[in-house]
Amino acid sequence: MTPAQTKISLPTSFLLASTLCAALTACGGGGDSTPAATTTPTTPAAASFAGCFEITEGVAYTVTDPGGVPDGVRMAKETFEGAVRNAAVEFTDATTVRSNATYWSQDANGTRLLGGILYDANGNAIAKAVRSDGFTLPLTMQAGDSKTLNYTEVTTVLAGASAGHTETASWQETWTFEGYETVTLAGKTFTDACRVKTLDADAAANGDGPSTLWFAKGFGIIRALHTNSAGATVEDIKVETITAQP
Repeated sequence: MTPAQTKISLPTSFLLASTLCAALTACGGGGDSTPAATTTPTTPAAASFAGCFEITEGVAYTVTDPGGVPDGVRMAKETFEGAVRNAAVEFTDATTVRSNATYWSQDANGTRLLGGILYDANGNAIAKAVRSDGFTLPLTMQAGDSKTLNYTEVTTVLAGASAGHTETASWQETWTFEGYETVTLAGKTFTDACRVKTLDADAAANGDGPSTLWFAKGFGIIRALHTNSAGATVEDIKVETITAQP
């Protein structure tokens, strides 16, 4: 499942797909032409942008896969680049076979989206992407704030004849925090989810439009809506069933 842009493999994975897929020429995608209604964001005093990126270890759920069986996701703490990080692990068709894992951390400088690992059909790690610290979101973003992120991403092939091969790419994205929403999915009401719009600098040239992501405290990305340059929905991926909620 590879959304159209924002270089993510959703639902909770911020970081992977396009660069890894380019390196391995092994990724595909699905489509969903049905637009979905959204509500108007509000700005409650108790909510915080940084809080939307906090996770609850052990939370698990399934998400829409436009091409087939819903995929599983689990929030975890795992080692990545020498330290224990927040992790969103995705599983193929809600099995126990990993398809990707993405990592991020928070400190005084902000929420840093670090990179991730891509796995083959048997759950073996085949590529790793590591992003520079240019992909850091301020902790104190307020509704209406935008941040242009300029960063590099180094992709390393981990298996096969090309193991050890690296590729470096430079990216620019603008993230706009549109505000807070109360979103109900899978019978659960997520209060004060952060709605964020993202746009790649090269989106128009590729026929892409903005993506809208909803982040919920404890759960990561609970919904991702991708559009093309004409404003039509390309994919709308969302939580379908919550399977664990510690």
